[in-house]
Amino acid sequence: MILSARDQAPAGLYDSYTGFALAAEPVLPAAEIHPSLWFRSADLPALRTRLTVDDFARARWAAVQRLADLHQPLPPAPAAKDKTDAIHRYYGAMSIAARAHALLALLAADESSRSAHRQRAEELLLRAYDGPIFELDSNEKGSAVDEIYRGSWLQNYAHAYDCIQPTLIPGVDRQIRERLAREAQCVYEKLYSWAPDSPHNHLSKPAWGLGSLALTLSDDPRAKAWLGRAIEATNKNTRYFFSGDGIYREGSHYLIFSLTNFVPFLYHYRNVSGVDGFPAFQPVFEMMVATRNSRGWLPNIEDAYIRPTPTQLVAAAYRRQTTPLHSSAPLAEILQWSFRQADLAPFEQERGGSGLNYTGASWDYPLEIDELLTHDAALPATAPDADPNVFLAGGQTVLRTSWTRTGAGQRYLLFHGVAVADNHNHDDQLSFILEAEGQLMCSDSGYSRGTYTGEERTAWYNKAPAHNTLSFAGQAADKDPTNATPSVSFRVEQPGLVGEEKSVSFGTKAGWRRAIFWVAGDFYVVIDRVDARQPGEVKAYLHGGRGTLTTDGPRHTWTYAADRYGPAAQLHAWIAAPEAVVTAKQGELTYIKGDYAAFPYLETAGDNCCNAWLTLLKPTAGELRDFTVRSLKAASQHTAFVIRSGQETTVVAAGGRAAIALEGIETDAEIVVVRRDATGKILNHYVSNATYLRVAGQTIAP
Repeated sequence: MILSARDQAPAGLYDSYTGFALAAEPVLPAAEIHPSLWFRSADLPALRTRLTVDDFARARWAAVQRLADLHQPLPPAPAAKDKTDAIHRYYGAMSIAARAHALLALLAADESSRSAHRQRAEELLLRAYDGPIFELDSNEKGSAVDEIYRGSWLQNYAHAYDCIQPTLIPGVDRQIRERLAREAQCVYEKLYSWAPDSPHNHLSKPAWGLGSLALTLSDDPRAKAWLGRAIEATNKNTRYFFSGDGIYREGSHYLIFSLTNFVPFLYHYRNVSGVDGFPAFQPVFEMMVATRNSRGWLPNIEDAYIRPTPTQLVAAAYRRQTTPLHSSAPLAEILQWSFRQADLAPFEQERGGSGLNYTGASWDYPLEIDELLTHDAALPATAPDADPNVFLAGGQTVLRTSWTRTGAGQRYLLFHGVAVADNHNHDDQLSFILEAEGQLMCSDSGYSRGTYTGEERTAWYNKAPAHNTLSFAGQAADKDPTNATPSVSFRVEQPGLVGEEKSVSFGTKAGWRRAIFWVAGDFYVVIDRVDARQPGEVKAYLHGGRGTLTTDGPRHTWTYAADRYGPAAQLHAWIAAPEAVVTAKQGELTYIKGDYAAFPYLETAGDNCCNAWLTLLKPTAGELRDFTVRSLKAASQHTAFVIRSGQETTVVAAGGRAAIALEGIETDAEIVVVRRDATGKILNHYVSNATYLRVAGQTIAP
């Protein structure tokens, strides 16, 4: 399945990528109405019946009630000199509590409870933004009132006010509006100074919050300007950091971190003003389904930890929307399936230990409230029926067994070749991630142990050796920001043979072509060819995840114990790199924040760039059986694997086109793959840049 990005984009670095935008003209309602952000007063009876419709709703409703604890006294406001975390947690907790109590003021079972929660919500709103928030500088690194938090606080207070506004007496209403408007004006005035150099999440998150507050206070004469700036700023982000087919270039962590703000804003804009932004964002949610692994996790590429796919939050918005992911079912059902089938156990385990959820915004964003408000128990969950192999025009390629297979025999490989953005990027071009037999195998090392500012992040995690990639003369590929997606030299889609080659460069020093073939739905062959324009050492890095490593002659085996990331399994690797040296090293990796350790990886290093380097990857649930591999330096420029496993697959690659005769195969191709059964019948064949291919004396191509 191929999902296409926009064909052309305007000039300029931040405007020339393939992303998307909402209509620039802000639209406010004719009159301010409350409640309206998430629901109207007429919706309350139906909403009350949904609170206990199933276990999911009951669990979220119980969580919301715990957030609205009337027995918890309100804390005093912090001082400017208090600890950063204490100040941050105060503003997050106060805004969340205001939202939870205001919701209970409408949904609690009896009037006395509703009245008590209404009074507490009013008290909290009358204290909104008390303390030192306007004394502190959001521009300071690690600020307690960082702009990325303020977007969520704005949306929490906006919803709280939206719920109880009809019950407020004029004087109290005016006081609360003044408090909220002061923060809105502050964000409006300082938004671009908080993110002056790039339209990354420090611009978009507070802007989405500002947009929600503008819709809440739509009668304020400044509201149109607030909303206009919010749309302008968030459009800068979505044009540059999102590809036209939904890839978020800051990585999965910051995608979910941003989702906590853009999903509420999309609902608010649609419900208040009738402007439906969900169609513009549709590729984002389709991408989340397209790139999830068999357990429903998004990859830990760039500054990211693995993340689930909370697509259920928007499923109901796509009830009537068709999608390339399914031949007939609406996108809503696919999004419902993606979340329902996601394995949340590792994230719940982490939450049980740290108290933090998977959004990256646990102190500021009440996930359970949005889950409750968007839950539709009657919406069916339908798996995609499109081709499970996905080629995103934005540069991600996913080769998978099926949409639904898990455990034994399962395969998922993500081949990463996305244009490099200017924030949270890693030196990981043309890297790949492999999940097989239900276990994370060839891994990306992830974000860091736990924080953006940790020394280990810039010393290791975002460097090329921490990824399944190459370096040349000490330089990573495509180091500088660019809106040019790595080119695709060829693509193969045959039953039993699927693959693709992508190309990048090491500046002016060298070019690099990497091809990955998935053979017989089982094993993988990675072919690397470096075209050097000057002398330099090539280094290839191969990570095997959280496994122990043993070497038996040419075979390297990572063995995995059963853990929260998958069952016991093995990954076997063979490396054919003439005149290069393979060395086992140790490198740290993190799948979930805080769960870090050092694990073995392989570094292959050599100065001879004339030969292609081949890597063979064979996952198994248990010990390797009935699988033999021969690696050959077949000629001056050719490197080859001959793989036998009941069938025989021959893979030959060279730096350039040259004649070769091997294993009954004759060709002048740069790359040739021939797969034959036990009788010699050809099951698959592929040649790159060839004028002929003969197998056992028979002409196969042209």
